[in-house]
Amino acid sequence: MIRAETRGRIRLLRLDRPEKRNALDGATVQALLDALAEAGRDDCVAVVLAAEGASFCAGADLAEMKALAADPAAREARSALTIALMEAPGQVPKPVVAAVQGAAMGAGASLALACDAVVLAENAKLGWPEAKHGMLPKLVAPVLLRHLGPKPAFDLLATGRSLAAEDAMALGLATSITPAERLIDEAIAYAEAAALLAPAAMGPLKRMIRESP
Repeated sequence: MIRAETRGRIRLLRLDRPEKRNALDGATVQALLDALAEAGRDDCVAVVLAAEGASFCAGADLAEMKALAADPAAREARSALTIALMEAPGQVPKPVVAAVQGAAMGAGASLALACDAVVLAENAKLGWPEAKHGMLPKLVAPVLLRHLGPKPAFDLLATGRSLAAEDAMALGLATSITPAERLIDEAIAYAEAAALLAPAAMGPLKRMIRESP
């Protein structure tokens, strides 16, 4: 579900459910939480979060959500995992860079934004389509609201429309755009460049940014 490798000083973590468009089920979320925690403890200087296949992440695994609908306790536990995932990149005391190709939807889009930097492939799309499914995006909307004001956030959440890479960049939701074939190399290069501070200083820097008004 998560494939980890080391590229020089960088830990590369890949979502590895391409047959499911890297949709986030509970097992994948837990595996990613574990991988991020491990990266925070080891001797890498930064993390790049990427994905296998044509899409970065289709969002929550809807089949799992449907299966949990009749079990309130299991549904609550699954929601807690999602909340933890949205906070996890910020808690790693090292730069965490999302490398996004294709579609990043719902929880997938918020996971990308939860990272410290977002490198988009030219074919990337970000969107929060929960409204189109009659769902309230209460678990993933807070990440978007940290990046946008109420009016732009309402627009994206209420209409469920997708943003092309250039539009996401114009709204300040991305750090850079690159050709798809260079995505991983560009994300790794950025992660190296952003790893000037030791974890003892990087952690407070990230916390200061997250807590700024």
